[in-house]
Amino acid sequence: MAESTAAPSPARQRAGYAALGLAIAVAVGAALYFFVFAGSEGDAGTPAGPVLPSVYPNTGPLVPDRPEIGRPAPDFALVDARDTATIRRLSDFRGKVVLLNWYASWCDPCKREIPAFVAARAALGGQLEVLGIDYLEPPEKAVGILQQLGADYPALLDADGSVASHYRIPGMPTTFLIGADGTLLAMRAGELREEDLPAFLARAGLSYNR
Repeated sequence: MAESTAAPSPARQRAGYAALGLAIAVAVGAALYFFVFAGSEGDAGTPAGPVLPSVYPNTGPLVPDRPEIGRPAPDFALVDARDTATIRRLSDFRGKVVLLNWYASWCDPCKREIPAFVAARAALGGQLEVLGIDYLEPPEKAVGILQQLGADYPALLDADGSVASHYRIPGMPTTFLIGADGTLLAMRAGELREEDLPAFLARAGLSYNR
């Protein structure tokens, strides 16, 4: 004799819908968290776009590891914005504290923070290097904005957005702080203001007074 199955009560149905809604909310929250990994601060402007076909061969991420605070910053290779025949790696700058800064010529917060980076680099001498990473722009735009703001620090072209995607860049500007030993120490999504820079650099053991 077949067993009869009673329909779930309205209260049980409501509980089931609530549990499903909670599970979806948790999944969406987790996805957002892992897109902007632990250690991020502030807000960024425009989200990174799709990865485009690269016009520069042998460039892009060099390791599968994703950025994680307290771990080695993932190495990559990109062309020099001032000399596109030259490819540079992040690891080439090992031995100095590095401010790794994604920027673009159309980005107003990027323009506001670049002079502060120039001043900090000059004040700290060989202890600090600023490495600009221009996002999805040709060399003339990447270099032009730096020249306009008096920035002579190294700059590379993320011409296809592959490294921005690998680093989970949420928008422009985004800045990473990398220790002299290559360890990723901090990340700021959005403008890194001049008054915040001393505390940010202090995480790498640098004493900087504006």
